[in-house]
Formats: sequence, C-alpha cells, structure tokens
Amino acid sequence: MTTISGARVFDGSDALGVTDVTFEDGVVTAVGHGARDGDVDGRGMTLLPGLIDAHVHLRGAGNLDQDLRYGVTTVLDMFSAPPQFTAMLRRRAASHADEADLRSSGLMAGAVDGWPAVILPPDPSGWRMPGLAAPEDAEQFVADRVREGSDYLKIFVENSADVTRPTLSPETVAALCAAARSHGLMTVAHAPTRWAFRTALDAGVDVLTHVPLDGPIEDGLDGTDLSGLVVCPTLTMMRARADADSTAELLADPRLLAGLDPEVVDALRAGDRGHLPVSTRPGTSYDHAKDNVARLAESGATLLAGTDANDVPGHAAAVLHGASMHLELALLADAGLTPRDVLRAATSVPADVFGLPDRGRITPGRRADLVLVAGDPLTDVTATRDVRGVWRAGVRLSAVR
Repeated sequence: MTTISGARVFDGSDALGVTDVTFEDGVVTAVGHGARDGDVDGRGMTLLPGLIDAHVHLRGAGNLDQDLRYGVTTVLDMFSAPPQFTAMLRRRAASHADEADLRSSGLMAGAVDGWPAVILPPDPSGWRMPGLAAPEDAEQFVADRVREGSDYLKIFVENSADVTRPTLSPETVAALCAAARSHGLMTVAHAPTRWAFRTALDAGVDVLTHVPLDGPIEDGLDGTDLSGLVVCPTLTMMRARADADSTAELLADPRLLAGLDPEVVDALRAGDRGHLPVSTRPGTSYDHAKDNVARLAESGATLLAGTDANDVPGHAAAVLHGASMHLELALLADAGLTPRDVLRAATSVPADVFGLPDRGRITPGRRADLVLVAGDPLTDVTATRDVRGVWRAGVRLSAVR
C-alpha cells in the first residue's frame, strides 16, 4: 500500500484541494485525509491522473518509454504498421510497467495509391498496406481490423499538404463508418482541411482529429451544431505543419528537454525536424487552427488532448512523444480553454470518449495511473512539465527524467 500525502489533487474533473491518495495492487483505494502517514511527500506539488495522449503514431517501443517519462501513462495509437508490429507493442504494454499503456487502430483506412499506403513500401515478408478503391471494400477492411484486434477505426480523409494523391470518396468514408458501427468500433477521421472536416461529419465519423489549417471551421458546415462534435485538434502538429520554427518553445524549456537524449536535442537545435515538411498549400496558417479550436471551445464541443507524435526513437522530430503532450496543453490554453478544461482534455475526457472506464480519474476503484508535478497546473498549465513522479498501475517509474 502506498499513500501520497500533502499534494493538491486534481481528480480528472475538479480540484480537490490538498488531500491524500492511497493505492494498492495497482488500484486507488482511498482519497481523503488521514488514510495513514504518507509514503510520498507531495507538499507543494499537484497529483493528476496519468495523462492520456489521444493521438500518437508508434515507431518503436522506445516511444512508449519516452511517453511514460513525461507522465503520459496511456497513448491512443492512430496508425501503426504492419499488424505484427502493433501486436508486439500490445504484448509489451501488457507486461512492461516502465512503458505507457496503449490502445490502437492498427492499420488506417486510405485510398489505393493514396495516403498512408504511399509512405509504406512492401516489407521483407511481402506484406503490403491495403487500400480501398470503392465503398464495397469497406466491410472487408473493417472485418480485417477487428480480427487484428483494433480498438477503433482510423480513416484518412485528406492530406493537408499533398492533394495530388487519390483520396477516399465520401461514399467510401460513409461505408467505412457504417461497417465500423456494425462491428462495434468507433471511428476517428484524419481531417486537417475544411473539405475533410465536412466530409467526415457528413459520413458520421465519431471523432475528428486535427482541425482545418486552411480556414474557418464553419465554412460549408451549414449551421452544424458544433457543441455535438468530438475533436482532437493536435495543435502541436498543426503548428509544426505551418511553422518551421515550431520547436522553439520546446528548446527554450529545460523541463521539456530533460527527458530527451542529448543527441536528439542537438539535432533539434541544428534544425532537424525529422523530415516533416512545412505545408506550402495556399491559405495554410496555424492561426486558422487556433481560431477553430477557440470556436469549438466556445460552442461546447468535446475536446481531447493529442499530439500526433510520430518520432523514431532516438531521432529528432518536429512532434516528439511525451514532451509534445505538455506543449499541446499550453496550446489548448492559448486557444481559450481554461486550465481545468485543458487537464480534463488530457485525462477524464479521452477516457470517457474511448471507453476506458478504469483510468482518467483519481477515485477509488480506478487504476493508479498517476503523475506528480511541481507547482499548480490549475493556475499555470505549464507546471505539468515539471514531473516529479509517475505511477503506471501503481508501479512507480524508477527514473522519471
């Protein structure tokens, strides 16, 4: 049994003030004063549920290790390949307390000769990324993902930078949504443009990820009630796609650099962004993305914190696992969310949306996924960057950073 005492507690929904949290066998058993003498002194710090990054791409087990060092205890993978790679990461996550837990879409639905197939050449075994040519292909594609263990279905609607490749037709997107529903899977759409956003909404997608970089979100929505939308804006990636200097804030904050390999930091300082290009599409602006999140927040839409992290372990990238989650929280606050809503977007809200009832809140019976940070992120959201302790299912990470 372990008790963290003297810390301010944010339980995933609200601030509880200074109190004690006790957990045993990986589960929170008590929240309140006087449980017993604390094993961990949390005075001057804040205890949060483990953070949930609602949009990542996994390129190796090192991603999950880095996520956990930054207090991200669960990641929602939005496309990894080939299927045997994802299966290997699932097995690791089930048995490695020093890596973040994960859920995954597995393969993403895209058009033949379009994204994402164009970036995945056949592997040595001969496996090739499948693509969809027509609505009739949707049922088999979804059935294959269910067989592989996908937790939800990711649909690639349009690339914000390269519009020369084939895209799924609106009819095929709708057919994928229908097939997913029939198999009990929720759907997530890659929608970084106004056209993609409209197409995904018309098709009945459950969660939209990214926000348009090319103009106001309302364009062409014909009075759609924005309050009913569930959106993961990935502002960190949106800024990286629109601004070559997007890593400047990361490089300026020692709290964010502390968990990165020195070689990665040196490469970032030298301008290496992991080959992520800045979009040259006319009208692209990060200001559009920021303004669109502000509109969504004002309208009461459900917002999730996610980064679109996709770095190869040990290499520089414009959006890094773990560290970028804390940048995402600050960008959401800058777009108009209150600190409380920002923290909710990284804890209880994604747990609710993606059906993870055992995490996202600090309450008896939930997993003891916890992160202890110096300061008070409810007054300064950047306080989440100063991580002092991380527990995954009650097991403390021995070296945070």
